[in-house]
Amino acid sequence: MERIRITRLRGDARLPTRKHPEDAGLDLYAVERVEIPPHEFGIVPTGIGVQIPAGFVGLLKPKGRSNHLLGAGVVDAGYQGEILVKVANPTNERLVFEAGDAVGQLLILPILTPQVEEVSPEEFNQNTTARGASGGIVEQKRRQSVG
Repeated sequence: MERIRITRLRGDARLPTRKHPEDAGLDLYAVERVEIPPHEFGIVPTGIGVQIPAGFVGLLKPKGRSNHLLGAGVVDAGYQGEILVKVANPTNERLVFEAGDAVGQLLILPILTPQVEEVSPEEFNQNTTARGASGGIVEQKRRQSVG
């Protein structure tokens, strides 16, 4: 994929950019002022639409210097609406985005979309691994409850 098709759904929208040609993510910008109270979520509109090709997915990620978190960060191929960025403000201060402020970044990655096949637990566990079934979460939870 050499190009990605992007449209301005609002005339005042800023197109995504890369600060450096080698950067993985395209910076996304707020199209209007949005205030997010401490410890709450808000939606920041970008005013743009992106055509993600089949076989790819767009992932919304925070910028490295950001103190906020992003949620609902998957843009599927075929989605034709505005890119809206769900922002979580984990701080004790009001978070303000002005029009033109960078909100996050869009990564476009190839994906696999295998069919789902249900199998029995016995068939599922035929090939055991050293990692087992806990994935570390059960052990971590056990340690937290003891301490």
